[in-house]
Amino acid sequence: MRSWISKSIVTFLTILALSYALAPAPSAAAPQAPGEQAGGQRRGNPNEIVPGVPKMPNPPGPAPKRDLNGAWIGPLMSARITIPAMTPAGEARFKQNKPQSAVTIAATNDPFVNCDPLGLTRGIISHAYVNKEGVWFEQVANRMIILQQYQRVWRDVWMDGRALPAKVDAKGFPDSRFYGYSIGRWDGDDTFVIETTGVDDRTWLDEEGHPHSTDAHFQERYTRLDQYNVQFVMTVDDPKYYTKPFELLKGTFYWMKTQDFEEVFCVPSDANAYRDTLAAPAGTGDAK
Repeated sequence: MRSWISKSIVTFLTILALSYALAPAPSAAAPQAPGEQAGGQRRGNPNEIVPGVPKMPNPPGPAPKRDLNGAWIGPLMSARITIPAMTPAGEARFKQNKPQSAVTIAATNDPFVNCDPLGLTRGIISHAYVNKEGVWFEQVANRMIILQQYQRVWRDVWMDGRALPAKVDAKGFPDSRFYGYSIGRWDGDDTFVIETTGVDDRTWLDEEGHPHSTDAHFQERYTRLDQYNVQFVMTVDDPKYYTKPFELLKGTFYWMKTQDFEEVFCVPSDANAYRDTLAAPAGTGDAK
């Protein structure tokens, strides 16, 4: 049995190391985070190749119409846009969040430390952008199913004409969900658009702890450029916490040759043991 430390702890430390690379500057456009070139070669280290990524032929071939089916590896090139000014309510909520980059592991309230669900946006940042893990699209009769390698999470994106809930966590309305409620549609033959609302506000937008409300509206656009590449853009509209809508993420998913995922889990018992091991030497945990 593979140890959790070899998987999730490495992921945890990698996120800490790269969180600043993905973070936007306070008042300027963020620099582009480390990414990869087509064919799986990471810029800056030509010997580090992502497993399962084939070399793209030239030309790569045309995109099939209205088809995202199959396994894709996390964005090869990623960029974060500067997060706009927050409202007073957003600032107040932001101050309650204590990210791992700002405090000790004993003091953080980062949901990741306890293996809590990361939610819609942070799941993409942490485990597609940083660790280049897989995502699977499968279109069935009335929905698109999206499966994520980390934690074996799946999302139902409904395509049967239903509307998003007008509100959540109120009498007569559904509860919020960690991955929200999603509906999808094709915009032409190449772009799949997802609209999501009702995302549980215990999740964060990013590793720095930027919050979102349950009223936030998220839009994802997946444009299949050719056989091997899918362009991805996510925008956020949350007037309760932010002064204007903004583009949070962009990147390009790449076709996965193996079409197979390894298991990557965050195991709560191991996460707690790891946290306690780090906290005790710092004098903030049980030193027994």
